[in-house]
Amino acid sequence: MLIISPVSKSFLLKNRLIVFWLTGDLVLKIIVLGCHIAFNIIYHDHIQTLARDFLYAGEFAIMALFLFLNPRLLDGPYLKGLVFQHSHREIQEKVDAPMYFETEKSRINVKNKSILEKLDRYFESEFIFLKSNISLNLVAQSLKIKPRLIRISLQEELDFSFTDYVNSWRIQYAEEQCRDNPRWKSYKIEVIATESGFGTRQSFNAAVKKLKGVSPGQHFAKYLN
Repeated sequence: MLIISPVSKSFLLKNRLIVFWLTGDLVLKIIVLGCHIAFNIIYHDHIQTLARDFLYAGEFAIMALFLFLNPRLLDGPYLKGLVFQHSHREIQEKVDAPMYFETEKSRINVKNKSILEKLDRYFESEFIFLKSNISLNLVAQSLKIKPRLIRISLQEELDFSFTDYVNSWRIQYAEEQCRDNPRWKSYKIEVIATESGFGTRQSFNAAVKKLKGVSPGQHFAKYLN
């Protein structure tokens, strides 16, 4: 089945004159050919030449009259919309594509920020980062958010892994306690590490070095004095 798209219909409407001309010429040629065959069958060779000449002359007269009534055809067909619509469609696709991606990007950013806000509130209220056995799956289950979405939000918004995010909370907690809690000022680095949720001194050292750029001794010296 041949389906004419809206673009094709628009093209036919804009160029109906040339379409009528070509269609009419085709129909006339079919009629002339049919009559020519009929004359051959009925009259054989008696008036074949005369009838054929009349048919051709009639076809020519009709098409000449059509051209006389529609002189614009003498300038040639314009085919309005054929090239323009194709170019417009390409331009529109190029214009719409950035708008679509920009809108999609904004939507993703809003979703990421919403997930991070829930994550921050959960960590701040529950102090979940102090548990050494914390995991992405456990947090995702508590927040009813897919682990993959949490991981993507942290990566795209903070450039953090989940471990980096947890360790940043632990380090911040240790900083606050060392600054405001007199009891913590007497703690050794090993105790600060365990009290902040780190399982070992080594993991504490690695996290502080990665996130703060210096060793724990250097970083916490300003909070312990």
